[in-house]
Amino acid sequence: MVSYIDDPVKQLRKIRDLTLIAINDHQYIVIACDSDGGIGNKPQDVVKVDEETIAQFATRVPLFEIISSGASPFLIIDCLSFEMDGSGEKVIAAIKKYVREAGILEDIQVTGSTEDNVPTVQTGIGVTILGLADKNQFHVGSSVPGDHLVCVGIPKSGPKYEVRIDDPEIISLRELLKIRRLPYVHDILPVGSKGVLHEANQMAKSSSLVYKPIQNPGINMNQSAGPSTCVLLSIPLEKIRDLIMVIQTPIFIIGQLGKE
Repeated sequence: MVSYIDDPVKQLRKIRDLTLIAINDHQYIVIACDSDGGIGNKPQDVVKVDEETIAQFATRVPLFEIISSGASPFLIIDCLSFEMDGSGEKVIAAIKKYVREAGILEDIQVTGSTEDNVPTVQTGIGVTILGLADKNQFHVGSSVPGDHLVCVGIPKSGPKYEVRIDDPEIISLRELLKIRRLPYVHDILPVGSKGVLHEANQMAKSSSLVYKPIQNPGINMNQSAGPSTCVLLSIPLEKIRDLIMVIQTPIFIIGQLGKE
């Protein structure tokens, strides 16, 4: 009999933007990553922001993907293409502050690397996050026929928008954690640069369903959501009112899921 340790490659699979490793019959390690370049406060950065801002948004994308899937994050790996002294220290502190404010720092270890041999004039950062999920709590592809698709938050991305972590029109990490605990929410999918319409079709596809849009949903369906400024939920129609009562971020009904 081949064990998971003896043949780990056969336990690897890709679903949406996540990589899964089956470590036993009941659990996955779930891996998500993101990178940012030319965004920071070094001389040749194109978009000028401080270290705290780039740290939060670089961490936000993979962290949203891990939490949305139903996994519990346990390791953050930051790969910084600049020096530890000064910028690196500020970025690492900001990553820890971001997850601490959401109340999950005690469950996560932070490690990584910096570039201390070659002087750099532009910011580059990559963040990989690992989470652990029970297979029966892994929610990707859990939508059912008749579910409605709801967008929580407004899709925004630079340079068209000034994207701030405290913008009340974008979903916060705290709100996402609250949504993931709601028993009537099925699948959750953070929206990225390809926009709401693309992700709605991806969510439908992962459950072998089709997306049926509505007219005039109230948001730009093709606008990039950049660092996951909004997320999609599949939810029964009768539970949308309950969702509105507990979530402060703007909510938009964008369609329904059905069989082909």
